[in-house]
Amino acid sequence: MADIIQQGVQGRDHTVRELFGKQYVLEYYQREYTWERRHVVELVNDLASAFLRDWQPDHDRLQYVNYRPYFLGPFVCHPTGVKKNLVDGQQRFTTLHLLLIHIERLLIEQGDIDTANMVGGLIRRYAGGQHHYTIDVEERRECLEALRAGRDYDPTGTTVSVQNLWHRAQDIAGALPEALRDECLPIFADWLADRVSFVEISAADRDLGWEIFETMNDRGARLTSLDLLKSFLLSRAGREQAQLDVVWRKMLSDLSEFDDRQVPTDFFETLLLARYAAADGSESEEISRAFHEWVRKSPDRVGLKFQGQDYCDFVRNVVVPSSGQYCQLLKAAKSRKLGLEEVFYNAANGIDAQYLLIMAAVREDDAQNDFQQKAKLLASYLDLVFIVRTVNNDGAVQSQDFLTEVYRLLPVVREASSVDELRKLLGREAAALPSFSAVRKLSLHNNRRQIRYLLARITAFVEAECGRPDLADAYIGRGIDGLETPWEIEHIWANKYSLHIQTGVANERDFQAARNRVGALLLLDKSDNASFGADRYVDKLPIYFSQNLLAASLNPACYKRKPKFRKFREKYGLEELFSPFPGNFDTHAIDSRAELYQRLSELIWDAESLGFLKVKTLQQGAGKTAQRRKTHYGIQVSDLMRSGLVTEGTTLHGELKRTGQKFRATVQPKGRIRVESGEEFGSLSGAGAAVQGLGSCAGWDFWHIIDAQGERVSMASIRKIAIAQGLLEQTEKSSREGGQSLPVEPLPDLGSQLETFNQKHETVLIEADLAPLIRLPMASAKIKAAAHRTDLENFADVFDRAFQAGVEDWAMANPAFLKKFMDEEEFRSELTGISRSYAYVLLRRG
Repeated sequence: MADIIQQGVQGRDHTVRELFGKQYVLEYYQREYTWERRHVVELVNDLASAFLRDWQPDHDRLQYVNYRPYFLGPFVCHPTGVKKNLVDGQQRFTTLHLLLIHIERLLIEQGDIDTANMVGGLIRRYAGGQHHYTIDVEERRECLEALRAGRDYDPTGTTVSVQNLWHRAQDIAGALPEALRDECLPIFADWLADRVSFVEISAADRDLGWEIFETMNDRGARLTSLDLLKSFLLSRAGREQAQLDVVWRKMLSDLSEFDDRQVPTDFFETLLLARYAAADGSESEEISRAFHEWVRKSPDRVGLKFQGQDYCDFVRNVVVPSSGQYCQLLKAAKSRKLGLEEVFYNAANGIDAQYLLIMAAVREDDAQNDFQQKAKLLASYLDLVFIVRTVNNDGAVQSQDFLTEVYRLLPVVREASSVDELRKLLGREAAALPSFSAVRKLSLHNNRRQIRYLLARITAFVEAECGRPDLADAYIGRGIDGLETPWEIEHIWANKYSLHIQTGVANERDFQAARNRVGALLLLDKSDNASFGADRYVDKLPIYFSQNLLAASLNPACYKRKPKFRKFREKYGLEELFSPFPGNFDTHAIDSRAELYQRLSELIWDAESLGFLKVKTLQQGAGKTAQRRKTHYGIQVSDLMRSGLVTEGTTLHGELKRTGQKFRATVQPKGRIRVESGEEFGSLSGAGAAVQGLGSCAGWDFWHIIDAQGERVSMASIRKIAIAQGLLEQTEKSSREGGQSLPVEPLPDLGSQLETFNQKHETVLIEADLAPLIRLPMASAKIKAAAHRTDLENFADVFDRAFQAGVEDWAMANPAFLKKFMDEEEFRSELTGISRSYAYVLLRRG
């Protein structure tokens, strides 16, 4: 190190907190920010995975210091006065800067101002009477200010670098996993600041910095895994080395036509993971780090048992034809190809894991028709999963979530050798997915990208079915390589409550909720949307008529002299669902349009239309289906339900502290959360963010229940009890050991039973009072175990005494009820029996 320092070069590792408290400038040759969506998504996924592998829900704020660190590589700079000139590394620096801006915004929404201020200090600093961004480039300032403030920004007319900056910021917002937008966000911010690091290579001056930059990027390039794999394979191929070298070069040339040096490496990693590596993804890091070494250590796993012909055959008959298939997939992802449209749609939605799944199913010797059918089937299934999760408000729609889904399917897809076997497999998988009924209550919140995709597909479907050009790719926008769609979501209701008092909404809050329902949304050209978006509905109606047919169908004129539109409605039985709204568009109209959108979705993503073998019901043993994994990190509400601490029907309460606004929700089967609008969500954070109209929410802290004493108990506190008592481990162990769950028994109707009970005994006990009293004994590990191991009669031995003790404590504030409960045996026995049956079935269902 001493010699290096003497030559004017220093190297030292620094955390993000240390580096981003300084200020950097860029030379003009380094000014452009060029990273594409896949680069920023990969960085966000890597950081999220590195953090979440150590974080646990019961960790406090300080435990992050013991988490494993993450290294972001070296960068080169040299001093320029009090600032530093960033010679190399600005792509990573800029992307991390954008991520910090997004995190700051989310922290502010969560009300964590202290942590937000900490992150804000990494984004910009105050000196010389003004604020300076960490990467100080004047042309970026307006864009960065808009991002920090959460304002919309139109990058049209700005430099390519600024346009890319804005688009990549949207990609980061979409790629951040839902788990990180919950309670762990402040801890993630601390970890990012103190456990993520770079190595700073500091040169004495500009010339030396440039020399180092050239050396790192141009001279003496190290051999890559690709080079080393070629050397390993060809050196053992015997006499055909020269011919194989020609074949290899041609293959690399074909893979390199996508103007991305990473594509050949991506191909080999995908091929090995898809067909040869452990199907659970456990070897993905090893292969990503050095796939040549993985092949060298275990050549027999790829069929390389003997030197000579095995190696020749592997290159000629496996690698080369597979690379051709991979190239076809990449081309289909770039622009929509007939027969492979869903590959394009998945690429637009960031589902890059589709290549892994498709390459696992196809064989190198597949006929072109078989290859295309397999690719279409699997891409269609992932597209179906994406849209079903979207309409059901399942937050698992990021690229990392689909990697989990792909590894779940990988073992059974590898075994499906034919197109017919794949159709049967995917038919069973599709039958297990939720329906599209949730479309009726679906609304726009922090799911704008997904809602735009839904609107794009149904808009394009109506157009194409009526003989017009299929503009799905234009409506969607590529969303990749920096290209952005000119089409935007249009609210049929202008954002003025005063214009809609007569539409059936009682207040501003209800107005905003109704305005954002999917039935009140369209997809229009951006320029049209901007020009009349604030107009009254009656003034918009003539303009809608000149737009796509889905928008035009609001106007009565659309139903005259349009025979193709009429035949389309007749073909699919849509005559009643398609109807005009000539004078007023009220809440009933929104309901009607939502029903129409549901039916259109069912037509587009119909299992048989997608090529799957339709399965009416899933019967045990009716065919191999991949075991479903959790798609979220950490503990879910469904885990608490299995442990008996939370039950179906539990009422949740939330409050926005700065305004005092209150919200209610109820726990639904499988731990889903239904808010007051009727819309359901897959997580507490998703439900909390939606009702508040925010991008993030610490859902476990936001939502509370009211216990038997009338006290507010946060869901985080209930989860803490479950962790402390080991209940989650017990239910997980029971699930693993038991294999199949117990037969589902009908849950008693507690409300009806109480109504009969009250009439008989002349009491006014309500479900909201009784349910918490039932849940108290259900928290006992002994009682939970008894529900699974004994019949109802024996279950009474452990449940009844605990339940009655809880009732006695609760009734201390109600002497009349307490006296009746203590003195009247029939009263006490019947109430205990109702509660016992309900608890028994609920615990067994969990």
